[in-house]
Amino acid sequence: MVAFQQAKPAMDSELNLSQQIQNKARADILRALLSPGLLSLTTTTGVTDRRNALRISGAVANVNGWLVYLYGQNRSDAMSDIVFPVAPNSGSREDLAFVEVWFEEVAPAGSPEDDDENVYKYGGVASGTLANDLLDSVAGAETTRRIQLRWNIRTVTDVNFTSYPKGVDNGDRVKARAGARSDTNYTFGSVGNGLYRAGDGSEAACSTLKCVDGYVYALPLFRVHRRNQTAYNKTDNPYGAPAYGSGVTIATGLYHDVIAASDIVSIYPVASAYEQDSDQQSDKAALKELFAAVHQQAAELETWKNQRVQQGTATIYNKFVVFGGIVNAISGTRNVKITCTGTYDVKNYSLLYVDGHFASIYDTQDSVAAVPANSSSTPIDYYAYVDGTNDKYTVKVADSVPDGKLGLYRITVPAGDTAANLNAVKFTDIRRVESRYRNLYGTIPSTTVRLPYAAIGNAYDVNVSIESTAYNRDTVLEVVNKGPAGFTIRSRGEADNIVVRWTMTQPNA
Repeated sequence: MVAFQQAKPAMDSELNLSQQIQNKARADILRALLSPGLLSLTTTTGVTDRRNALRISGAVANVNGWLVYLYGQNRSDAMSDIVFPVAPNSGSREDLAFVEVWFEEVAPAGSPEDDDENVYKYGGVASGTLANDLLDSVAGAETTRRIQLRWNIRTVTDVNFTSYPKGVDNGDRVKARAGARSDTNYTFGSVGNGLYRAGDGSEAACSTLKCVDGYVYALPLFRVHRRNQTAYNKTDNPYGAPAYGSGVTIATGLYHDVIAASDIVSIYPVASAYEQDSDQQSDKAALKELFAAVHQQAAELETWKNQRVQQGTATIYNKFVVFGGIVNAISGTRNVKITCTGTYDVKNYSLLYVDGHFASIYDTQDSVAAVPANSSSTPIDYYAYVDGTNDKYTVKVADSVPDGKLGLYRITVPAGDTAANLNAVKFTDIRRVESRYRNLYGTIPSTTVRLPYAAIGNAYDVNVSIESTAYNRDTVLEVVNKGPAGFTIRSRGEADNIVVRWTMTQPNA
């Protein structure tokens, strides 16, 4: 322990040491009771909204005596998406997913040093950030630093699981990163019970790995089998598979960009209680039950707190056609034209409101955009939309309208349409036309916010503030349609690209 003395100033090193003693004692208790590994984890395989991804939820790990909540990687909720590199072009491949854990110093915002200034949600470097409030507003300077326990679920391709069944110690392929965010020369070695460690505690390791103690820890998670992208052939290419959504299927029903249940092998250690006496099974069951109860209560308490105060950002887009913006086919080609009336006239133009200002596009029928052919057995939808910056706007065609762009037409290409023209293609008008925009909007710009945690009823308050708009245009915001799942924010003004910060409070629920 640290013994402070009367009339002697307490040094920063002594205060830090007192924290380190308590942290180590707490970790030592968990190390003595529970082996390293996953306390809980649920996997979701098959088709999700992200390609080449394996989704996990409820993942809590004991890593060297520290409880790590593997939430929010590549997502905005408490689940995590482990995204693997694209499938190979030939043969097959075995990929590794594992989690790295380390301690890293956090610098205040605007620090001239090269320390990371991000404060990561849940500690996950791919889980989003929280506000960095290290700069003390009263003192006008940083008064302390922060040390954050950080983690990152990484993937490595083409791992030799034959020689290295857990994959992490395949040093030729798997290198430690920690805060460096790219491969270093440090490799992982086993420290027992399924836990791996890289680094040697030296100053050089601290600098290279960007961690405070020169060590980074790891747990293996999954071995994942990958098929290739080349067309399947039972004899010549049995590991081939089509892309999901391509319209092509094979007898196995598998795809090269979808992780199926049959593709994964769980290689993570399961955290279990150490057996202490003759009644080992009873002790083990009781301790597991205790940890499960504590974890459940902690999760419920976290949900309870988050239900009452929630915050986030949302964007409202206010883009529309004043007149024109008609997209249709150019006869004898698979190209489209944009015109004011539907018929090309070099003198005509379409008027649009995008990104906070008016823009015009003169009738164009050359080099606008092409609609792909469709050799599959199902129809495919494409979309014509407006894209560009300042006064240079044009029409593009893609399989969806990107966020923040002005959609004009949905273009449906029927199955088997490989003709050199667009005679069989259907154009559906999806324009938002506001010809009376100076007086009123036919469609009020809005966005729907889904609350991360369901509210308790509808009786809650929402405070909204504007962080930015295109060209600093003015607007007035209102919140409507409040419900347990979320609410809608409307914009009553001319602003576009409106970034809104919202705060939901429900103190009396």
